[in-house]
Amino acid sequence: MRRFAERLTPKSWNIILHEKDALETAGVLNILLSIQGQDRRVYADIYGNKCYECKGTSGENYFENRYGDIFYKNQVKPVLGMVRGRMIFKELKSSGGDKTGKVAKIIVQLWPDLVGWRVTLIHELAHVAVYRWRAFVTKDYKNQGPFKKYAGEYLRTNIIRKQLPMEHNHGPNFQKALVSLAKRTVREFGKEIPENDVFWDNLKFELEWFAFAKYGLKYQANKHETPARRKSFRR
Repeated sequence: MRRFAERLTPKSWNIILHEKDALETAGVLNILLSIQGQDRRVYADIYGNKCYECKGTSGENYFENRYGDIFYKNQVKPVLGMVRGRMIFKELKSSGGDKTGKVAKIIVQLWPDLVGWRVTLIHELAHVAVYRWRAFVTKDYKNQGPFKKYAGEYLRTNIIRKQLPMEHNHGPNFQKALVSLAKRTVREFGKEIPENDVFWDNLKFELEWFAFAKYGLKYQANKHETPARRKSFRR
């Protein structure tokens, strides 16, 4: 899993499975892949909004998203993967107390027992790419701690920050990142993973879900397979 991600991402992205492997190097983004089990299942509605399990006054179980929408068990699906929290920036200092740069960290949670994990990982890495891009566009990487959406002191930055949150979680910037990673996947694994492997079918469906099949990736998919993406969600 770690090696798969390393072949798709920039050298400055340090893919790790354990906290102890994080690098304290300026300019590095540590991405912790946190593998989750069935006992830590998370659910989402059809739009990918996280839903919380609740119990009514009569003892009935239901799910509710952050907007207050109510769902029954058959109206939500288990999440395959999600970015947990925010990207965090940490100031590095030398022994003399001089600043030497920033190191960043973000956590990607995966539930690989649900379905093949590779397409899920590609999807979540696209989210990570957008987080990093937003942090640099808004200059939030200059701040210590989590990158959040808040007003700044400069007009240009304020305007950018007001525009960025308006984009949907799977908006144009995410879609561009997803297509870019899909193309890298074809270049890196096109000769290693057989053309009739269900992975390509799942990846093709993931792109079609966001109406990006027009980019014409150089692979063939088995049209008779039903992608597992239909049965569960990525956030």
